[in-house]
Amino acid sequence: MTQFAIQKDRWVAWQMVPGYMGERSVPYCSPVYVTAVKPLKTGKSILKLEFLNVLYAQGVQDFSLDIRVLKRAKDFLVGELIYAPGEDSGRVAIVSHIEFSWVERFCPELWYHRPPSSTSQGTNSISAYLDEIFFGPKSRPRSS
Repeated sequence: MTQFAIQKDRWVAWQMVPGYMGERSVPYCSPVYVTAVKPLKTGKSILKLEFLNVLYAQGVQDFSLDIRVLKRAKDFLVGELIYAPGEDSGRVAIVSHIEFSWVERFCPELWYHRPPSSTSQGTNSISAYLDEIFFGPKSRPRSS
């Protein structure tokens, strides 16, 4: 069985618990565009992950963080977010393949305001749909 791998220049689904709202475990969900991913040679299953968080409250933001892989399955990865070495962030993320039904379920405001029918791509491709909404109809950021 092939396990899920985060790849650069791809959209993925991001669910972080706890999120930014609520007192306990209200998750934060957003499509994110991966700009770089690099396994760190620590022997501790840590990835350096860089991505564009497109639904961040203050607008699209670049993020760079380390994530310790706790579980990897066929369609998702669960990781502990590491903000500083030796410090417990108290957060985990579920990173998975993204699909239209995920956006509809976990990002209802995006789905309501920018349904696939409002784009030139419709439901042909989730990546093309997200590219058009967040980067314009013809462009997509490329990592160096």
